[in-house]
Amino acid sequence: MWRSILALIAVAMFTASVSAGTYRLSLPLVYGEKALGDLPIEVDGMTLTSIAFAPLIELLGNRISKQWVENHFPTERASYISMHELKEKGIDVALDGESLLLYVTLEPALLNEQNVELASQYPNFEASPSGTVSWLNSFNFAYNNDWNDDSQTWSSSIDWLSQMNLGGAEGINVQLANYFESDNETSEFVRGEWTAFHDRPNLPLRFSIGDVLTGESGHIYGMSLGGFSFESSYEQLQPDREISPQSSQQLVLLESAEVEIYVNGERVSGGRLEPGRYNLQNLILDNGANDITVVVNYVSGNQEVLRFTQFYNAKLLEEGLLDYAFSLGRPIKYGNQGVDYEDVWLATGFAEYGLTDWLTVGANGLVAQDGGILGALATFKSPVGNITARYSVSHNERDNSNNPIVKGNQGWIGSIDYENSVIGSGDSQSPNLRLAVEQSDKFNNAPWKSGDNIYANTSDYTQYLANYFWQINNELDLSFAARYSQYAVEGDDILSSVLLNWRRGGLTLGVGTEYEDSYRYSEPDSRWLINFEYNWYSRESANQLGISYNSNNERSRVFFNNEGRNYVGDIGVRIEAEQDKYQQKQKAELSYTANRFRTESEVIRHVNRHDDSESYHGALRLATAIGMVDGHWGWGRTSTGPFVVAALHPTLQGATANLDVNTEGKALALASPNINGLFSVSQPFSSNSMDYTVIDAPLGYDWGDGTLDISPGAATGHYLLMGSDASLSANGYLYFADGKPIAYRQGRIIGDENAVEFFTNKQGRFYIQGVGDGVYSIELYGLDVFPVAIEIPSTSSSLVDLGQIKVECRGECDEE
Repeated sequence: MWRSILALIAVAMFTASVSAGTYRLSLPLVYGEKALGDLPIEVDGMTLTSIAFAPLIELLGNRISKQWVENHFPTERASYISMHELKEKGIDVALDGESLLLYVTLEPALLNEQNVELASQYPNFEASPSGTVSWLNSFNFAYNNDWNDDSQTWSSSIDWLSQMNLGGAEGINVQLANYFESDNETSEFVRGEWTAFHDRPNLPLRFSIGDVLTGESGHIYGMSLGGFSFESSYEQLQPDREISPQSSQQLVLLESAEVEIYVNGERVSGGRLEPGRYNLQNLILDNGANDITVVVNYVSGNQEVLRFTQFYNAKLLEEGLLDYAFSLGRPIKYGNQGVDYEDVWLATGFAEYGLTDWLTVGANGLVAQDGGILGALATFKSPVGNITARYSVSHNERDNSNNPIVKGNQGWIGSIDYENSVIGSGDSQSPNLRLAVEQSDKFNNAPWKSGDNIYANTSDYTQYLANYFWQINNELDLSFAARYSQYAVEGDDILSSVLLNWRRGGLTLGVGTEYEDSYRYSEPDSRWLINFEYNWYSRESANQLGISYNSNNERSRVFFNNEGRNYVGDIGVRIEAEQDKYQQKQKAELSYTANRFRTESEVIRHVNRHDDSESYHGALRLATAIGMVDGHWGWGRTSTGPFVVAALHPTLQGATANLDVNTEGKALALASPNINGLFSVSQPFSSNSMDYTVIDAPLGYDWGDGTLDISPGAATGHYLLMGSDASLSANGYLYFADGKPIAYRQGRIIGDENAVEFFTNKQGRFYIQGVGDGVYSIELYGLDVFPVAIEIPSTSSSLVDLGQIKVECRGECDEE
């Protein structure tokens, strides 16, 4: 990193000066979080004075209005515009003297309305070089003890997640989940999900075989099959292309994790879940769940955040964009022995296509031995909002005439969903009004089921949903939710609520009312809703304190925690207590993140308020991982996904590498001369940039750029070697034969295997990095000089002083 800064400063010294103390050079321009390209500027020392106007407008592109440019700047203008003039007209550019980056901000009046391009402008993915063979094994060890006044039990487990890649980003990937479990009585091996898959991200296409997850569309929900699938999988293969909100309501846990669920910003449940697949819809029983957030914290320290809504997530695709999935196999069922399969085969799939920018159509279906589903959908964008229509029919070959709900073997379901941004949508302009109506007549969403399962998956009802959120101002918001359901046998069910929230700082006060009229109760019920929540957070210490109360379920909660989770040396503390009208629970958790492993311990006390019985739970957990890339092994802690094995060159004995360093200087992992480091790459099929530093390196040692840019595949392994034999730094002075310094001159030194660029300052001094010992020749651009040879000796020091070097002209030399 600092080598690049020195080079940029040298560029400034080399470039011809405009006036005394003023230089021209080019630096990267950043808008938001995106680098736009290099922009020519003029600086006086480290003060930004003016900017090249035409390149600035070209880099900003369609972000600013062409009409604004024509109105505020004449056709005949200077090539460089002063900072004062630009700022007066709404463009502010700031120079960060430490990073040597230019940051531009624009007044709202300048901004041009832009369309989000989904199909035509998505760039092809170019994978970074990776290992031909990579293998990652993550291990989670756990010991649990449960006791009460009458008994005590213990259990232990090992989660072994194994991942292999052959051939890079477009090669073959294999993921295996295995579990070893033991308790007071038994010990057994449990197989989890085993999957092999191949990706073609630019099509996009993912082909999978083994334990696969089907696609979701219309009224066909996702399920796990033992078989094969091929799908577009935009959210995985093209993650920067946001074609729709997350629609999957399945939570897949390959390892044990702490799961917290928030509905409309309020935490409604939390606890530890074992590995498996979970249907999130089963956890949401209330209406108005328009904003559902699931936070998953793994033992390894990684965190995953999922968001979805109870309303159907319609996809409005760009014109010409095709989203698809097809799967064939046997449905998975989870038993005591892990993954098992139902004794039935089925095929399911969907295709959705953007006919125009405002109309998307699709079809979906499911075929099994004893029945099937066929459906269609359309999403229409209009000036008054988006409308999605879905219709599906089901067919079952079995005779179910004895059951009044499923009498006959055919059924149907139809749905209409509407969303729009109306008054009160706030700054985000996201949809704040949602309406839905759905009617089902003997529709069977699992027509391959038999016996009692047929009744469980067949429905006969009409349901209306409404949700409206009004952001009155920065402190007040109002939400309204309603659900009206008509069931064929049970009767009607009405639930509605209105809630007014006042927010300031970390304090939230809510008051409202809820009305319920259900066939489950003899009389309607109205009740007041009172919510209180206070959250305090310290950015310096990363400590958080929270207190909350909800009158609807009489749940109160208080907690304290810090965010020590995933950086080397982090210590995490979490203490919480909560209760409702059924139970009380207190929990204390302590975690420590080391370089090669992460460990956590917890103690939970649970009280059943019905009979005042108490139970206790204690646990110890540890996570670690071992990875290999083309024979290079690393030890650290990471979960499945792309990863890096980082090694120090033998010339860096005694040094330590800090890997994936954040802005505060905290490292995600470390590498030592004896044991390579191991760390994960956060986002497959996208550009990732990570910083690293080498501590206790010899003075002047060139250990690399300090930044690792990686575009990985789904499970690729990458190898980083810090340092090399060409790690020396050298400096010297260049003079003409008459003793005048060769000032502001670009050149290079040329060796047998490499060439290194350099610049001279006013005194003729130059500085080079990344060279080894040996004989080099000097070449000076723009000067006709006799060859000059220099020798960089083998030395114990990494910084070599070359002294004064005389250069003799053999032709014309500009010595000014």
